[in-house]
Amino acid sequence: MLLAETTAFITGAGRGIGLEIARRFLAHGAAVALADVDGDALAAATDELISGGADPARLTSVQADVTEPASVERAAVQAESAIGAVNCVVPNAGILHLAPTLDMDLQDWRRVIDVNLTGSFVTAQVLGRRLRDRAAGGSIIFTASLFAVRGGRDNCAYSASKFGMLGLMESLAAELAPLGITANAVCPGQIHTEMIEKLSVDRAAQYGTTADAVLDALRSTIPMGRLGQPGEIADTYVFLASPLARYTTGQALVVDGGIRVG
Repeated sequence: MLLAETTAFITGAGRGIGLEIARRFLAHGAAVALADVDGDALAAATDELISGGADPARLTSVQADVTEPASVERAAVQAESAIGAVNCVVPNAGILHLAPTLDMDLQDWRRVIDVNLTGSFVTAQVLGRRLRDRAAGGSIIFTASLFAVRGGRDNCAYSASKFGMLGLMESLAAELAPLGITANAVCPGQIHTEMIEKLSVDRAAQYGTTADAVLDALRSTIPMGRLGQPGEIADTYVFLASPLARYTTGQALVVDGGIRVG
């Protein structure tokens, strides 16, 4: 029960890594607010967690558009009225749009930056102010990416958004450390999520191959020989949210099965 004293606000929690973070946090005793722009995904995620044994008194869901400060502010108020004062913020919402840099449509570029980077800024700012004003410490844990520390073909907008996120995280870490608030980022590698499934289908259509072949090619770049599972990533968030990481701040933890070193 590493997180018995934790009340978390997790964006992009309707599916994928966000949902798995919520599941792991609940298992370790946290109270959790699921936040997502997709109301249907939120309802399904909440039902899934409760049917899996989560205590409904320690779980709530709030709809929020992370690109809109007023929307995030409303969601924060709703979450805290349901489960208490938030002391762990997880800006996790993100989207992916692949295109060669020279062919990237400006609207697509702006949308990725707006959701991934500006959305993380808005979430951290709105909830971070609440942490600051309570003067009781806390943690902010960003979902970055392996592509926050390296570029990638057809990946300019996503990679730029995640590189920027690390700059945001490091700035917050320096500013908030005197208040006992840590700021860190998790940088997942190739994780078996809906996003990767969609990527494999899109890549297959682009290159005239199959989705399985695309996934096999991804696996071949990973020294461990397999895609990561969302739960393996979520465990890193548990550590960063727990007292075990009380002296850890300003760090980007890459969890990639060895891609960077392999």
